[in-house]
Amino acid sequence: MTDSGQVDETISPSDAQQDIIDSDEYPMRVLAGAGTGKTFTMVRKIERLIDEQDVDPDRILALTFTNKAADSMQTKLGEKIGARGYDIDAYTYHSVCHRLLTEYAYHTGLDPEMEVAAEADKFELVLEVLDEVDYQFISPEVYDEESYGSGAETKLTNFISSMKSDGTSPAELRSYLGDANRLSDLHRIVKRIKDIATDHLRYNWRKITPERLSTLHQGLERFKRELIRHRDGVGKSPVEANVREFLTIYVDVVERLQVYLVDNEDRIVDGELSSAFKLPGYLFGTYGSAPTGVPEVGFSLTDELSSFVDLAREAYDLTQGYEVYEQRLREEALLDFDDLVLETLELLSDPTHHDDISGQWDYVFCDEFQDTDAIQFELVEQLSDGGNLFVVGDDDQAIYEWRGANIENIGQRLSNTFPGLTDESLEENFRSKQPILDLANDAIERLEGRGSDKQLEAVEEKREATDGVATVSGFEDEEEQASRLTRVLLDLTSTSSELSDEEYDFGDVAILVRKKRHADAVTDRLRDAGIPYEFPDSGPEIGIGAGTILAYLRALAEPSSEVSLNRVLTMRYRIHDRDLRTLNSSDLPLAEALVDLPDEEFFEPTRVRTARNHLVELWNKKDTHTVSRLYTELKETTDIQWYLSEQERRNLGAIDRAIDAVAEGGVQPILTTEFVDDVQRYVAADEGLESPTDQSEKASGAVNIMTVHKSKGLDFPVVMIPSLSARDWEPNRDRQSFDALASYANSDESPLNRDLLARDLQESRRVFHVAVTRAEDQLVLFGNEEETGEDDTEVPVDAYQTILPDSLPYAIGRVEFPIWNDVLDSLPDTAEDWSERVLELPNPYGNVMINTSEGSKRQAEVRRHVLDLARRVVQGDLTEYDPVDVGIRVSSLDVRQTKRVKRQHSYTSLESVETCTRQHYLDYVVRAFDDRRSWFDGDHGGKDSRGSGSVRERGVLFHEIAEYAANRGYDTIDEWYDLCDKLAQKQGLEYVTDEVKTCIDRFFETPAANWNVIAAEREFSIKVAGNDVTGLIDVIYERPDGSLVVIDYKATTKKRDLEENNQLSLYLLACEEIFDRPVDEAGYAYVGEVGPAVETRTLTSKERASFKHELADLLEIAEGSNFGNFTDGEHCQYCSHRSLPCAKKID
Repeated sequence: MTDSGQVDETISPSDAQQDIIDSDEYPMRVLAGAGTGKTFTMVRKIERLIDEQDVDPDRILALTFTNKAADSMQTKLGEKIGARGYDIDAYTYHSVCHRLLTEYAYHTGLDPEMEVAAEADKFELVLEVLDEVDYQFISPEVYDEESYGSGAETKLTNFISSMKSDGTSPAELRSYLGDANRLSDLHRIVKRIKDIATDHLRYNWRKITPERLSTLHQGLERFKRELIRHRDGVGKSPVEANVREFLTIYVDVVERLQVYLVDNEDRIVDGELSSAFKLPGYLFGTYGSAPTGVPEVGFSLTDELSSFVDLAREAYDLTQGYEVYEQRLREEALLDFDDLVLETLELLSDPTHHDDISGQWDYVFCDEFQDTDAIQFELVEQLSDGGNLFVVGDDDQAIYEWRGANIENIGQRLSNTFPGLTDESLEENFRSKQPILDLANDAIERLEGRGSDKQLEAVEEKREATDGVATVSGFEDEEEQASRLTRVLLDLTSTSSELSDEEYDFGDVAILVRKKRHADAVTDRLRDAGIPYEFPDSGPEIGIGAGTILAYLRALAEPSSEVSLNRVLTMRYRIHDRDLRTLNSSDLPLAEALVDLPDEEFFEPTRVRTARNHLVELWNKKDTHTVSRLYTELKETTDIQWYLSEQERRNLGAIDRAIDAVAEGGVQPILTTEFVDDVQRYVAADEGLESPTDQSEKASGAVNIMTVHKSKGLDFPVVMIPSLSARDWEPNRDRQSFDALASYANSDESPLNRDLLARDLQESRRVFHVAVTRAEDQLVLFGNEEETGEDDTEVPVDAYQTILPDSLPYAIGRVEFPIWNDVLDSLPDTAEDWSERVLELPNPYGNVMINTSEGSKRQAEVRRHVLDLARRVVQGDLTEYDPVDVGIRVSSLDVRQTKRVKRQHSYTSLESVETCTRQHYLDYVVRAFDDRRSWFDGDHGGKDSRGSGSVRERGVLFHEIAEYAANRGYDTIDEWYDLCDKLAQKQGLEYVTDEVKTCIDRFFETPAANWNVIAAEREFSIKVAGNDVTGLIDVIYERPDGSLVVIDYKATTKKRDLEENNQLSLYLLACEEIFDRPVDEAGYAYVGEVGPAVETRTLTSKERASFKHELADLLEIAEGSNFGNFTDGEHCQYCSHRSLPCAKKID
């Protein structure tokens, strides 16, 4: 992480830099703002020690975060002072520890032959360790039901990293967490407290009377007694002491609530503060969100306690894994990266070796000190005994706390550890124009608890600049934002820009995003416009050979992955470009085109036929072969290794190791995309990727797209920052986290010492500061003004100041970053609004980049060239060629459709067949466009007359809530309510939350709410009469008696006929292939207006056989549906093709 703000080594230092270089004061802390040349200053100071003060280079230790930065430092010194400059000890924190442990191996008790575990080794060890854990509180599944990346493997990997970066050992965790039975008791206590709160603190009164207030007081008193009883009953382990802290504060809150209600009784009864009676229930988690009249507080007291206890329970299981992981490392004579520092600290703690080691250096220099974690700080402290310590960094650029870095290392902790610390600062920025810096300065001043008051100032002509900052707003969604960004980009890189007097190349431009997903729409638009870009954050770099094998595996797991399939066709089968174009330009999906297109369509049909035969053979084996066997079949069938270079073949060992490691276990998995993701992670680690602190390289000749974190240390003439909204920049850390737990276990820290969510907000502000200060000449910001401010509630928000004690550290209200409003408030007076001007720029689709034989050219230029060719054709000036001579077969120009569209069948499509075969043909065969909305007499898809949302919208949201709840094991109504709020906001369906919560209420009144979920959203594909029928089962439950039942949720206003409807029969038929256990019963759980109710039916073997015949007949009709046949009737009024004359006139 180096600062490139001052790269010319021939220039003279500024006055502030020279003062630091010439100073003999140690220890020294330099707070150096972005682009102020901090690394330049440090290198010049080391140069002075060597060149002017005759300090031996090998008596100087310089610590950085990357090998690249360490090498760069030595190179710069070597260029300035000759060979001696290469003799300084420039290391990363981990590499200096590796050197020391190697030198002192016989004194550490470590195996002298020890090796540093690669990421692949760690990954494999963690997978092995998972089998050794006695799971009591977490699921042992490597893949979480919701998505890859949140299962046991990921949890354990993150847990170990969090513990080690804080120096917390398994022994300390065991001591802190105590006994598993006590953790179970704590869980029961939390549940009991929640139940008591629900019973005694929540009331649905419409009118408040003194008698009802008295009832509330009695409930509060009962609740307080319960809190005191549980508080006084918890044990003495450290984790129980933390729970006691929670309960003590909660008792205080209850007493304050009692006082508040007494003091305001008249106002409450008179109606001025009538909603105040909801405060106790709201604060203690009996409402899913703030009830009417009550301001949002931003947290639930009981939920925070519950989260802490759940975290401790998870940690109990993971600590077992952590301990076994440490044992396995020792058995294998391995150390991981964190061990390097921990073992070195252990070595330094021995007085016999401490002085000998720290005495090797007279000076210790540390770069980017704000990014160090707890154990790295301790390492620096131990190595700099002499006091000649120089640290440089920027507290305003501390953006790695989520990874364990501690901003206090460059702040108060450093001051406390080195009382005689000399402070200096660098504020002259050599990178950016002043308006860009004005914005950065103003925005960072909003940072609460900021450790410094630096103000960045530009130099020379950039100080006098008035331009450089522009905003773009007014777009509706991410796609429209991406389209406008593309217009700006094409204009700034054109020869006659409307927006700028400067002309830039694509490589001059960086698009910086907060999260990788924010780049999705942008990359789509750039790709459509033919603009070259590089996105190093989009995935790990993997060698060509391994990448081709992974592409083949992914194409087998997911035939619709056309990127992977194209790579296979190119790399293994060497399919000719003309044939690739034929395949990709077909109306069929690529995989189907490969199978169905006749050989005569191709320029080199033999190659295509080979690819087809291999892929079809392997696709047919995918569902019956384990991954290991399928991988062997792939290599034997395709001989793919012989189509790679010798070096690439040698690298295929990474794939072999990955398959063996990931597939190891009692149950051999089949090939899935999740499995390929896992193998890809392993391979990326095995191929030696650099540490996550390494920054990206700037692309040459292509637009740079990267996350802000990857851009740190880089600069670009033009920087664009899209998606500047509170939603996209919201803090996403939990108040209870493994990082925090580590500090509870090894220090006097408590979960009630600080608000981690509020700290994450401050880090988000620093991330924005880093993003802005990457720009040299032009900064373009994209966002829309957002409504902020407090709701007009009956109870004032300052009531919480009275009710909540100072000992509770949580910020009151929603913790959010109103980033666009902050941008607007911080804009310099000279900032330009490009919103209207952008709309006047050429549409990207008429200004795209096109690859030609003469290089990449803009579409307008290519169009002119094509028109010139056309004129020459008319004039007879062009030489004639036979199309075959240039690879164009005349048969390929025949536009007649000779291949039949392959049909796919599902319950929904078959239901359509029964209604109208024309509708089935249009909707499920040719995928015809729906009529324009104006054809409809009413809006059948939108909001209905019964409420604020349609039946479909209510159903969609309820189904998603049920799926999430099943995957997470949520079984309380409050947990479902919370999911409802989160998912509704995510999908823009906030207006149906009340109706969906009513559906949730109805569901919890059904017996299904108490049944055990076996599977949720279970996909299936069965073969009937030679046709594939696919579908999705909502949920399969196990009743208390052990029987299984299929349930389909219905939020509809009418019940379905159980006997006549084929949906349930199809599901039961699918269950024959999905489960070994019999499933004979299926039905509907009605959560709409006709509920609550669960109605089911059984299907006898005779009925199953009959249904199969009916289904085969229906599939025959579906296979033969066409546009010519139709059935009109009442259903026409709901048809999406009502404009056709077949529809009856609807009154």
